[in-house]
This record gives sequence, C-alpha cells and structure tokens, in this order.
Amino acid sequence: MTQEYSTKWWAAFSCLAFIEGILLVMLFSGRGSVLIIAALIFIALLMFFIPRADDVVALTFDRDKIDNKINSLNKKMTTTKNRVDKLFILSIPESMYKTLQKINSSSYGNYDLSAKLERELYFLRDIGYIDDIEEIRDIPYKGNNLSNYVKITSAGKQFIELRKSIEEENSKKKD
Repeated sequence: MTQEYSTKWWAAFSCLAFIEGILLVMLFSGRGSVLIIAALIFIALLMFFIPRADDVVALTFDRDKIDNKINSLNKKMTTTKNRVDKLFILSIPESMYKTLQKINSSSYGNYDLSAKLERELYFLRDIGYIDDIEEIRDIPYKGNNLSNYVKITSAGKQFIELRKSIEEENSKKKD
C-alpha cells in the first residue's frame, strides 16, 4: 500500500476521532439523545474498521497484480513439471527402453543374455518395471523369447506410455 492511501486513512481517522470527542462531550453535558448515542456507536465502528481499509483497498486495487503473479507461477510450475517429466523419462537409456518395449510386446524374439542385457534386466526389475518369472540368473543365456522369463509390470507399461507421449510432443515441436 502506498503512503498516499495511509495518509488519507489516518486523516479520516483523526477527523472521526475529533467528531467522536465532540459527541461524547455533548452526551456527558446532559444533551444526550438517542441520535447522539447512535452517532457515537457508528463513528466508533468506523474508527475500528478504518485501519483495516488499507487491506481492503489493496485487495481490490491490486487484484490484477495478484492474478498476474498467480498466472506467472502456474506457467513456471508447468514448465518445471514438463522438464522434470522429460528428465525422468530420459533417465533410462534408449537401449534399455527398447528392451522394455520388446518385453512389453510379449514376443521379445531371439536373445543372447549378455552382461549388458543382464544388467538392464536387473535394473528394470529393481525399479519395478519388470517382474521375473524365474530368477534372472536362471534365464538361459540363449533363447528365442525372453518374454517367457520376464513380464512387464503396470509401472513399466505406464513408463512406456509416458515416454511415447513425451517423444511425440518433442517430434511435434521440431516440426
């Protein structure tokens, strides 16, 4: 609130206090009436609410500023959320994502259980994207369908869908 508003309100408060004093003198001097008592009560109420008038004026005059700040914060939060989503989605390497997609298809195809693939399976299991039907260490080193030994979880399916949507958004932005 600016100094100008505060000065105006204190001037009004001072005037009301002066009028209140005069009315009190009239009341105690024997000139009391119902109107003087009503005026005293009204002025006392005004004096109580005038200091709070700055807050009311601030809310009514600065509403646009508040709305602009809220909109600005919402935009920043949306931008931050999108960045965090992208960072989370891209935290898994492309090769591991493709492994997860193949497992999701239920027909992984021929595989060689290399050290790299084994590490990926352990990682995907540890973060909850796949469940092993058999222990990963018991999976044959060569086979025709890895999906017979591991299955994707609902979290893994959600991850795939989320990553697809992020990749689609990125490709639309590039076009």
